[in-house]
Amino acid sequence: MTFSLCVREETPAGPAFGVGVATDAPAVGALAPYASHRGAVSTQSFVNVRLGRRGIRLLDDVGVETALPGLLERDDDSDMRQLHGVDDEGGAFAFTGDSCEGWCGHLVREEEGVTAAGNMLANGDTLDAAVDTFLDGAAGASNDPVPDADLVPRLIDALEAGRDAGGDKRGHSSAAVLVKAPKTTAYHDLRVDEHDDPIAEIRRVYEAAEDASGDFTEEKKGRIFD
Repeated sequence: MTFSLCVREETPAGPAFGVGVATDAPAVGALAPYASHRGAVSTQSFVNVRLGRRGIRLLDDVGVETALPGLLERDDDSDMRQLHGVDDEGGAFAFTGDSCEGWCGHLVREEEGVTAAGNMLANGDTLDAAVDTFLDGAAGASNDPVPDADLVPRLIDALEAGRDAGGDKRGHSSAAVLVKAPKTTAYHDLRVDEHDDPIAEIRRVYEAAEDASGDFTEEKKGRIFD
């Protein structure tokens, strides 16, 4: 009932990581996406949040291709899970359990720093459309106003493309975008927990937050926090 992307992009200030996810269940942003300065992870299908929490912590010590398979080996219900992610060493990993509901599957584009996975989808075109759209957006990335390779709008574009290609076969009611970049800003953690069109709503919130951040000068920061 979910599709998601985990991504890594190099910026002049260092790597940036992101997760975009959409589903037909409330509050997916509280369950699926995890990101740190060492990588990005998404846990889905019959969600086990410990796989995400522990997985992202383990990336401080080992690569994603070691961390995530190790966690799955200790999960008695791994056949019902999807788990995927990327790390700062160039690694990528994705897993779809045999008991996940169809259409289900995953993509790994290690050289491009992208993984994607989905279950209960209308078709397999969803993941291809989402990944291709995300990668096509790299040419226009500006790194402005923060060094994040424009991951937030590119992830929203990817979610929109995946939805339009089929997406969750039941529809979509929540979506989230989470980014960890060398410099953090408010729109790096966006969630729409329940909405008739959560991807359109998350775009609206992003655009509002981006406009507000452009007005948030050092002078204003001083007045607010002094």
